[in-house]
Amino acid sequence: MAPSAGRQMSDDEQLRSLGYEPELDRSMGAWSSFSISISCMCVTAGVFTTFAYAMGKVGPVFVWTWLIVSVGQLLVGLILAELSSSMPISGYAYQWASRLVNPHYGWFVGWLGLMAFIPGFTGLNFGLGSVLLTRLGIETSQANLALVAALATLSQLAINAIGVKVASRINNVVALAVEIALAIVMTAILLVVGLSSGADHNLGYLFESSPGAAGFFTAFGLSSLLAMWVLTGFEGAADLAEETKLPSRFVPKAVLRSLVFAIVVGFLMIIGLTLNNPGGLNDGDPSAILHSALGSFGGTVFESIAIIALYAGGLANMAAASRLMFSLARDNMLPGSGALRTVSKSTKAPIATLILVSVASLVLIGVGLLSNDAMARIVGMAALGYYGVYGLTIFAVMRSRSAGRLPRSTAEGSFSMGGMSGPVTVMGLVWTVVVIAVLIFPTDNHGTAETAGIFVVLAVIWYFVALRSKIGAGSAGVPPEQVSQN
Repeated sequence: MAPSAGRQMSDDEQLRSLGYEPELDRSMGAWSSFSISISCMCVTAGVFTTFAYAMGKVGPVFVWTWLIVSVGQLLVGLILAELSSSMPISGYAYQWASRLVNPHYGWFVGWLGLMAFIPGFTGLNFGLGSVLLTRLGIETSQANLALVAALATLSQLAINAIGVKVASRINNVVALAVEIALAIVMTAILLVVGLSSGADHNLGYLFESSPGAAGFFTAFGLSSLLAMWVLTGFEGAADLAEETKLPSRFVPKAVLRSLVFAIVVGFLMIIGLTLNNPGGLNDGDPSAILHSALGSFGGTVFESIAIIALYAGGLANMAAASRLMFSLARDNMLPGSGALRTVSKSTKAPIATLILVSVASLVLIGVGLLSNDAMARIVGMAALGYYGVYGLTIFAVMRSRSAGRLPRSTAEGSFSMGGMSGPVTVMGLVWTVVVIAVLIFPTDNHGTAETAGIFVVLAVIWYFVALRSKIGAGSAGVPPEQVSQN
């Protein structure tokens, strides 16, 4: 990646050095990059929609799972930030894994990424339906939830199709006005009310538990799904690196700053909700808590924040999913890649992949009509996809480092962990393995694991039927000269 004659490469020159001609609209700055990652995580809405699930599993003590997950995710964030600095490219983990190991390996990383982002924004849209229908006083039946989720998906498709400039401006406003300003203010009010002398609970309430028949450790692990799902998606900025100016500098900062922000604000938010909980140990309806603690007006404001954040989160995750699919199609890794790799000349948006990820989301919504636990399954699938990507990417880093072929960015302002990279990588891999075990082995998660398994089987079938031979012949995958020979 070193420029000739000591000159720093331009953004387009850097992309060409990675094997591709610029096609997407490079119009995002530092704030837009940060906003994308904030919206992909969607901490306010994520907490709001999964709080009852976590509280119901083990009681108030679940709040401490947030800190445990936060430490592990900081390790992952550091690793992904370093990779995004040296290889700022759409398709992020698929591209990284393909270059560090080979395109065969990269295919499965990319597929798991799609299993993260597509169910991710589908779950957010289901959550949007739940909050919106409750606010409007409409029955939250599976049919009504599916209808709202489908309408949200179609409108997000329309906005993303206009181009990244419009989508990023919406995310900029939402990130500042909703996820940062209003979320902080409302969380602060919740904490003040919850810690006041007349409150129903004191800090000791946060250590109380009611795990039921599952047993404490199983219930405690299951309750960590809230943090495991909410504290993902911070790498969204890396997936839109080709649309970001000075990506080696801005993208790693966006990844890490958005994660730290979510950790701090999210932890204070769940403490505030828990201390104000008027129900029993396993009862935690966020709407009831907000209206009880903040009154009708305050509760309505907070619900409105959640609705806006959920919509923006779906918008951002759809954009990330489409860029990952575009990157796979650009390398001829998908059926119909010739059509999927096209970019609109007028908006410079990958319209075909936007349509396809939207259709995939609508299929998931349709499947949700047949299930009473659609939200939990979809959220679980997204979490499995994210952590599968993290684990496989980190393993690729370890393998490449052991061979002395891990690329380093020489761009001004790029990010590097230096001598800490090795230990952080090992700890990060251990962490992702632990999380995947929590997401798969408990009986309550078997349904999610089975659903995710169907998607993995599809990836295996396509690989052996067509993709393996294409990669071997050099007609699919990242440019051969870009693959580390290790």
